[in-house]
This record gives sequence, C-alpha cells and structure tokens, in this order.
Amino acid sequence: RHPILLQGPTSSGKTSLVEYLAQRTGHRFMRINNHEHTDLQEYLGTYVTDENGQLIFQEGALVQAVRKGYWVVLDELNLAPTDVLEALNRLLDDNRELFVPELQETIRPHPHFMLFATQNPPGAVYGGRKVLSKAFRNRFMELHIGDIPDEELKTILHTRCEIAPSYCVKLVEVMRELQRRRQGSRAFAGKDGYITARDLFRWANRQSNGYEHLAADGFKVLGERLRSDAERNSIREVLEKCLKVPQLVESTLYACAQEGVLEQRLESAASQAEKLGGLEAADAAGLCQT
Repeated sequence: RHPILLQGPTSSGKTSLVEYLAQRTGHRFMRINNHEHTDLQEYLGTYVTDENGQLIFQEGALVQAVRKGYWVVLDELNLAPTDVLEALNRLLDDNRELFVPELQETIRPHPHFMLFATQNPPGAVYGGRKVLSKAFRNRFMELHIGDIPDEELKTILHTRCEIAPSYCVKLVEVMRELQRRRQGSRAFAGKDGYITARDLFRWANRQSNGYEHLAADGFKVLGERLRSDAERNSIREVLEKCLKVPQLVESTLYACAQEGVLEQRLESAASQAEKLGGLEAADAAGLCQT
C-alpha cells in the first residue's frame, strides 16, 4: 500500500496504466488534475448549502477516496501549489492519516485505499513543473515510464480506433518523423512538441478514407493549432513525404466551408426533398432561399 509516483513523458500511459489495474482488480478509480491554481478544497472539500439552505460539508475527492477505499491518481503532481503538497505529508507518512481542518477530524484510510501520483520530468521541456524535494519524493515508490514502443502503439491504434493496420503504420511514422524535426522554440521544445500519442488518437478517430483524406485530416489536427508558417510547412512536408500524397493546399482542405459549396449542398438537399412532395419540398425550397 505504499504511495507510487509514476514519472515519464506526456502521453506515455501513466494514468491509463493505473486506471486499467483498478478496473482489473475491482477498485473504483478517481483522478484529481493538478495545476498551478489547484485549491486545497478540491482535495479536502468545502461547506455548501443543501436544498434546505443549511450549511453542510461536501467532502472533496481525496477525502472520499480515503474513506471508501478508492484508488486515486494525483495527476501532474509537480504542478500543484506548495500548500497542497504539504497537506499530503501526513497521508504519505507511515501512520497514513489525513487531517481535515474544517471537520477537525483525522481520517484513517480504508484498507483498499491506494494513492498514485503522476508527473512529467521537470525542466525546460515541460514548462512550469517544479522540482519536488528529495524528502517529499522519498515518501513515494518511484516508477519511471518510457515512451510507448512503436509496435505497441500501432496495436493500440488499431484496436482502440478501429483503423486499418496500414494506417496505423503511417500515423506512427509521421509522429516519429515530426519528433525528429522538433523545433527549438519554447512552445515546441522537446521531441513531443509537434505531436503526442493523444494527437494520434484524435487523428485516427476521424476515420479517414484513403491516404489523401488521411493527410488532410492529419493537417487539420496537427497544423491548425500552429501560428508559425514555418512549423505548418514542416508538418505539411512530413505528411506529404510519409503518406506519399500530392501537395496539400490549405484552400482546398476546407472547401465544404465555402459559401458556394454550402449553397450547392442546400440546393441538392432541396432537390431531393422535392421528390418526396408535399410539405417537405416546400420547407426545403424555403431553406434554400434563406
């Protein structure tokens, strides 16, 4: 029942690993996302009014997990403010207690309670992550999680997103090529700057039909969030190279959003509706005129 800290790069499956183990062992899984503005009340709870206007204490996620024996993951632990980390000290000690000041109550954990934490390595690659003190980290058993191997990632994409194995190979190839072309700017520092495994899942879930469609969807997922033309061009080049498709022209990627195309679609819908006759035809014609 020792607390476990999982450290590794983004999208390496740290949280998913714990969630999977919780499901396989029949434990309820809870997740608390940390950021620089995380409030201790999210962990412990706060007073709220009930339907009768009476003040009651609403327990936070961590208090519920400790009482009921849930498995809880503290995501991005090294983003949490210092006061939040200090509140965890007693729970991480050998006596394993959680003190709730609002209730003036010390809670002993349920026998099934397990505490996990995840974090990205501190440093320039992952901005804003603090270096946790050695004394604090010694309260955990540390596990270092690496990148998902390519073959496993292809299998996950094929199974989870239900796309062809050949598409899975191309998606992973694009990701590795983009990681090799990583930029030195702060926004895209490190090999994960352009793309992560989460981006691959978003891309694969678009259910593209054909490599040209796959390349277009890839640019929509990866390229449209970039402000620099150089970075957008780099992504376009990689997509064209790996998927062996003609040059991607942005003006044609969003043809469906152009006014003329929308009008044609409305007219086509109205024409089809007229074949049905009656009220449906009149409504379609009115829509087309609008």
